[in-house]
Amino acid sequence: MTTGHDYSSIQFGVETFPARTVRPRHRHLAGDATIILGGSFVECSFAGRFAVEAGDVLLHGTFDCHADAAHGRLPIQVLRLPWEDASVEGQFRVRDPDGLVRVAERDPREAMNALACEIRAVKPRESHWTGVLAVTLSGGSLLSLRQWAEERGLRPDELSRGFRSEFGVSPRLFRLEARSRRAWGRVVRSNCSLTRIAHDHDFSDLAHMSRSIRAFTGFPPRTWRKTLAGDALHQVRSS
Repeated sequence: MTTGHDYSSIQFGVETFPARTVRPRHRHLAGDATIILGGSFVECSFAGRFAVEAGDVLLHGTFDCHADAAHGRLPIQVLRLPWEDASVEGQFRVRDPDGLVRVAERDPREAMNALACEIRAVKPRESHWTGVLAVTLSGGSLLSLRQWAEERGLRPDELSRGFRSEFGVSPRLFRLEARSRRAWGRVVRSNCSLTRIAHDHDFSDLAHMSRSIRAFTGFPPRTWRKTLAGDALHQVRSS
C-alpha cells in the first residue's frame, strides 16, 4: 500500500526510448515530473491530451493514468523527477531542461524544487475532441455522452472507439476512475466524513464509493484512513 509519496518503484534520471515508441495506458503509484529533452510524443492522461516536444514538462499526480505514443521519427529522451504537488498536473514549459539534468545528477529532489520555481503554463499545441472530452469528464461533469457526441456530429460508437484509441479506456470507465481518484484525494487529504465525500462526488452511496476506490487504488477508503492515521501516530511517537 502506498501512503504519501512512495517512490520505491520509480527510477529517476534520464531515460531514452526508441523512435515510434508506444506505451500503453499505465498507472503512477506516486507523482512524477517528465521533462522532455528530445523527440516528441502525444500523452493522454486525466489532465487531457498533450502533444509535447523538447522543453515541455508533463506533471503527474498520484494514481495518474496515461498512454504515450511517439509523434515523430526521432528517439525520445526524458528526465524523470519526483513531483509532490497533487494540485498541479498537465503540460508546462521550462527554459533550461539541461540545467535540471545537471541538478538532478546531484539530487532529484533539489531538481524537483528548481522545476517548481521555473515551470510556466502553456497553451496546448493541438486541440482534439478526445482531449476536450477527457478534461470535461475529469472535472466531474455528469453530462450525457450520447448528447455530447450528437452535439459534435459523432455517433456514440464513434465517440467510444475514438476515445479508447487515444486514452486506452472507454469514456465511461475514464469518468469513473477520475471520480474515484478525486474522491480518494479527499479521503487522504481531509477529515471529512466518508459519507459526505461519497455524496459530494456523486456516488450513489458510501458502498459504491468504497468499491470504486478499492478497484482503482487497491484498497477501500477506510483502510486508507486507518493506515494514514497509524503513520501519523508513528511520526508523533518517533519525534
